[in-house]
Amino acid sequence: MDRICNKMCLCNLSIIIVFLAFSTSSVSGEDVCVKKSPCSCVFPNGTGIDLTPSNTTTFYSAATYQEMKKGLQYRLITYYFHPCTDLKFPINATVNVTNRCTEPLALCSHVYTFDNVNTTVLFNVSSNHYDNIGYSEKTYFSNDGRSIIYDNKPSNNTILLVCSQGENRLQPYSLDDPHEVVLAFYSKDACLRQIEEIGRSTGSTLLVVFFSIVIFYLVLGVCTKKFLMGATGIEVIPNLAFWTDLPNLVRDGWAFAINGFKLPPRVGATSSPDPNSYDSI
Repeated sequence: MDRICNKMCLCNLSIIIVFLAFSTSSVSGEDVCVKKSPCSCVFPNGTGIDLTPSNTTTFYSAATYQEMKKGLQYRLITYYFHPCTDLKFPINATVNVTNRCTEPLALCSHVYTFDNVNTTVLFNVSSNHYDNIGYSEKTYFSNDGRSIIYDNKPSNNTILLVCSQGENRLQPYSLDDPHEVVLAFYSKDACLRQIEEIGRSTGSTLLVVFFSIVIFYLVLGVCTKKFLMGATGIEVIPNLAFWTDLPNLVRDGWAFAINGFKLPPRVGATSSPDPNSYDSI
């Protein structure tokens, strides 16, 4: 009976230890920048990225040329980015323009296509359109907090956040896939900094609670055995038989696990314990 009680104690203790270890490792392993707003995210330690100071009344822009049809066609593509909030995009030209940036937005692209009419310098405009490619509310941060992804299905356009001490600027980074445009935003506001003051972590709290319970258990057990049961010397340790037998219990547990969590074969007389009983493990 004592051995069964000891095994039950070991089982309960193992469950508590495994739970605390798993909880602590899970908390410490969540090194993810959690989104707080369309332009800010925070890590569990309180550091993070916040582009709020870069939120101005105008758009940041970046332009690039693309040569098409072996030099017979060219495209001038300009990207406009406004961090944190959606802003009404100003369009001056109204003739022969396809405008899909009429609503407040965070990302807009302007594609200006012109064809080479002859071998001289005469070009003909064949396309001139604005496309809405991102809203500030439809965003999420990468786990490392170094990029903002604008979910504008069927496209996912990305703003890489590059820590820079110069003036804020926007540059094309990867334009290979029109549905996966990647732009780089250089700013000192893209640098990692302390955003929130964080107190004790959840893992630390669990450890404090665990050791507090252990101390309470020892103090209460020693007082109970000494003053109520009259124990002396080493006998004042609560559940002494269990702690003494603990190495053997651990050994039996490892043997049981190594055996594929199967009961050992019955050996000896038929009076041996029932193989389905707890004491036969």
